[in-house]
Amino acid sequence: MENNKYWLHRISHEWDAAYKLLLEGWLTIGWSSLYDSGIDKVKDVKEFEKIMTEHNYNIYRSRWSLWNFLNFGYNDYVVVPLFNGKFSVYRIKGQALPITELPNFDSFKSESNDIISHDSNGLLYRPESSENVDLGFMIKVEPIKTQLSRNEYADGRLTARMKIRQTNADISDLAESINKIINADTPINLYASLIDTLAEKLLDIIKTQLNPDKFELLVKWYFNKIGATNTYRPAKNSSDKYDGADADIVAEFEPLKIIFYVQAKLHDGRTSQWAVEQISKYKNQHEFAAGDYFIIPWVISTADSFSNEAVVMAQNNNVRLIGGIEFAQMLIDSGITDINKAFE
Repeated sequence: MENNKYWLHRISHEWDAAYKLLLEGWLTIGWSSLYDSGIDKVKDVKEFEKIMTEHNYNIYRSRWSLWNFLNFGYNDYVVVPLFNGKFSVYRIKGQALPITELPNFDSFKSESNDIISHDSNGLLYRPESSENVDLGFMIKVEPIKTQLSRNEYADGRLTARMKIRQTNADISDLAESINKIINADTPINLYASLIDTLAEKLLDIIKTQLNPDKFELLVKWYFNKIGATNTYRPAKNSSDKYDGADADIVAEFEPLKIIFYVQAKLHDGRTSQWAVEQISKYKNQHEFAAGDYFIIPWVISTADSFSNEAVVMAQNNNVRLIGGIEFAQMLIDSGITDINKAFE
């Protein structure tokens, strides 16, 4: 029996460049400021902490994600959640290296169509905007199963674990679930195959037939459908919104003492951090008035992805980001027989 570990590692940070490199067989992480610190060669936690302290990073809990990454073992398995409701499984085939050692490097287009090049140190950057790409380390991986539907292949425990907020985690306790996925030739159920196809079609209809106002009505209808006791759309020019704060929909669940504040964005491309900033400020401005209700802020977007800045800000402010495919699946699960009532 192999004595390998099983890891979860998300690539939301610098997503568009990181995903492109993943397609080429390189799993990445941030911390580009440490690329020449020698930390990739450290195997003792005390030495790791020493370097982190020297660079004033010892106060950040996220440093342990880098420690995990640098200690991924040869032939370990890595589950990589993807934005579109899918995930992939890879096997580690090397050791962590500075991004400057990327072989056969040339400029390339990211998933967001930005040109990614390299500076004089070999670090990545975007020439058009002169922005650095904060990817500091990489590790060679081979694909085992790619672009799998979470609905089709992931059981409840793995699905729940893929929702954790940190960059990576040891999930060796889920080895049995992951091995079943690795060895599976067919999906878990017919329902999952159907919902993935239907969600893509529904999202396309939403994007082509609705305007922003109707999309807000659709989001409001969804909350009514799943049992909200009160839903409303705050006035756009309401006096209780200031400094850019905004929520498009408020949904109250009185028995549970929960309020959802939602920003709804109907557009293509990438949703920027502005949506997260709007809903975060609205939450902060209305927390006192919410009394004993627990507030949950969401951003629901039909865009293809969220910007790196939006992902980081959402993590820091406990805002849930819901993409178009996921929202379409949520609508289908709630039952769409009477969906036209959203616009009455």
